[in-house]
Amino acid sequence: MILLLLIAAIFGFVLSTTLFFKESTNTIATRILGAFYFIVSVYALQAYIIDGGYLEHFTWFFLWPLLPYHLIFIPIYYYFKVILTDELKWHKADLILFIPFVLGLIDVTFVYLQSESFYNYLISTTISSPEKRLGVHYWLLDLDQHLLMRHVWQLGVLMVLIPGIRSFIKKGKNDGIKSILNKWLITFWGILVLMAVLAITYALEKMFQENWFHSLIIIGEDGGIVTFFLYIALFLIGIIPIYFPSILYGYPQQVKPSSNLVAKEQTDDLKFGLDEQEVKLKLEGLKKSKSYLNQSFTLTECAQELGMPSHHISYFLKSYYGLSFSSFKNNLRMDHAKKLIEDGYLQNNTIEALAGECGFASRTSFSKAFKSATDVSPSQYVLDIQ
Repeated sequence: MILLLLIAAIFGFVLSTTLFFKESTNTIATRILGAFYFIVSVYALQAYIIDGGYLEHFTWFFLWPLLPYHLIFIPIYYYFKVILTDELKWHKADLILFIPFVLGLIDVTFVYLQSESFYNYLISTTISSPEKRLGVHYWLLDLDQHLLMRHVWQLGVLMVLIPGIRSFIKKGKNDGIKSILNKWLITFWGILVLMAVLAITYALEKMFQENWFHSLIIIGEDGGIVTFFLYIALFLIGIIPIYFPSILYGYPQQVKPSSNLVAKEQTDDLKFGLDEQEVKLKLEGLKKSKSYLNQSFTLTECAQELGMPSHHISYFLKSYYGLSFSSFKNNLRMDHAKKLIEDGYLQNNTIEALAGECGFASRTSFSKAFKSATDVSPSQYVLDIQ
């Protein structure tokens, strides 16, 4: 079961790196989420090292992580706020979020200012009795009190977000990308609440030296049901993005729909989609570059050229034109083919040459795509023009 912590840490580090460096529509939100996953990864890795009995090999990985842990709910809060409001704002009242960090900074500084023997005592105690490490007193607070305070703040932040999340979910329900976002936010919020409640219960058990669920021992001699589900919660947080891969791309800001959208897309409410004019401008640039005539032109290459996530390109083409990327690409190629034919290209060249000029590997695939787009074969199209 301890292995779940290591798996969660590995997934978390990979995800945080991806969120920091992957091109995204909503850069602020994805970077904040990356910061959260980095802290969670450190959290899970240290828990694996200590509870797995490996601290004697990684003694440097002991005290300092207390500080980033006390920041764990801050990226949670601002991630949700950016998604819900499409902006990042600072308010004076937000200073309350930093109270655990300040208290942690005081205690960590106090320990580092003590003699080396005191620090070594803390490490040796943790190595010999990992289950008793939370009872160690620093200066202001015991370690279990730090744990309790941190997750009480986390639970409080999640409760404060409820009205905003409920209001947000009610908007744009019929929009495909918004529906995915709603499911992700609800799932993410729920697992975070579970993590906070379990961590609070775990801290209280250690503070009062009670195992309230002593009959449900699962992990080792002292690992109860609370510890078990806390590990599960950390594991789920680390891997749940696998089921919501689109969060890696971020989410576009709310935009007013243009007047020329199809009837089913028209609404007086804000639409959770892509900025139509901006994307169309990029697509016009694609048409001018004619890179779609390359045989190897794929959705990934298109995304790189447009500077957009491939997920959003597919979503835009489907929502605004009712086309897949493949159909959109072939339509552009057929427009180019028709122009070449009308300009007399086939007077001096074969259909095979025309197919290659339009990005097709063979005459057969070209003819099939041409007939699908125009309802006639290339040869018949030449006769119709004549």
